[in-house]
Amino acid sequence: MQHAFTTDYNGLTRVLHTKVWVCIPTVSSEEHGKNQELKEYEAIWDTGATNSAITKQVISDLDLKPTGLVEVRHADGKSVTETFLVSIVLPNRVMFGQVRVSKVNLIADDNQKDEDKPQLLIGMDIIGAGDFVVSNYNGKTCLTFRLPSMERINFVPQAKMHNIIEQKKNRGSFKGGRRR
Repeated sequence: MQHAFTTDYNGLTRVLHTKVWVCIPTVSSEEHGKNQELKEYEAIWDTGATNSAITKQVISDLDLKPTGLVEVRHADGKSVTETFLVSIVLPNRVMFGQVRVSKVNLIADDNQKDEDKPQLLIGMDIIGAGDFVVSNYNGKTCLTFRLPSMERINFVPQAKMHNIIEQKKNRGSFKGGRRR
């Protein structure tokens, strides 16, 4: 079974974000919704992050207990931080259970409302499980994601074919070095 979602933004965006839901870890998707309180958060999708991460707000909201320590690398170098286990539900209602996340400080825009401030970072541990595409057609960013990965996506053949067609059109409009 395929699961997918698309998020359209009102213009170009430099930060890919969606709503996600988080709860204490579950063993299977069958447990999803059974005695689990899902909390909604704003998440940033970051292909530069190896693993997903949560803020102290999520830790506090869910009363999570640390499961260990991990060294993380970031823009300021590296540091040691706590890890936690959570279940993360994506906009397409697919749950990733037992996700090992680290604690992170996410910086929000000053003009963001509290409920819009990011509390999670979705990393390649989740992004890499499916097909993830970002386009900026007509000046509007679109993020789309599907599980499981269904095909190899490669824009090169289409671009080459487009260029060949365009070259043929351009050659047809010239005759003897002059434009008709």
